Amino acid sequence: MKAFQIMGRTLKGVYDELFLIVMLSVVWWIGTMLVVTAPMTWVGLNHVANRMANYKRVDFGFFWEGARKHLGRGVVLWLLVLIAPPIMLFSITFYLQQGGWLVVLGVVMFWITLLFFLAAQYFYPLFWQQTEPSTTLVLRNAFLLSFRHPLYSILMLIFQVVLVALSIALVVPVILLLPGMLALSHNYALVGLLQEMNLAPPPPEISGT
Repeated sequence: MKAFQIMGRTLKGVYDELFLIVMLSVVWWIGTMLVVTAPMTWVGLNHVANRMANYKRVDFGFFWEGARKHLGRGVVLWLLVLIAPPIMLFSITFYLQQGGWLVVLGVVMFWITLLFFLAAQYFYPLFWQQTEPSTTLVLRNAFLLSFRHPLYSILMLIFQVVLVALSIALVVPVILLLPGMLALSHNYALVGLLQEMNLAPPPPEISGT
């Protein structure tokens, strides 16, 4: 199944660029804790991850290049990712606790929230995959991909949850690897779908000679 191939590519990408992933993850944590620089670090990290998923040359310089570009759109997307999930989760809890017909709204909100999480893994990859990183196009295309490929999107989301759980259990990878691994997973997931749709070049063939 395609999703398992993409999981393998993600792990291989982490192994091949381990030192870079560590550097990016540490800088991401520092930038995110400073809050003001958080949108820049999220955009910059995904710029590097998107280049890796598209088999382009990468180095730490592309992080700074990505962090400086499209700052306004990066802030909008970061605020959406930061604010929307807590609001939706609070709404689910609130409606379910009220009982009666409001439980139906809680169930509806649950499915909306799940769809949001499925689509969210494509937000930042689409930001860099598209020629023009329009926030509107990012959101529209992310939700369309989730609708059209629900099983694939669910499997990739479960894979990311497993990465988070293992990193927390082992402690050290949370700081040194987790941000980079998740960004790679998101970007490989998007590029894998686009390859299936002939909208992205296939992985380069490795000669056995």
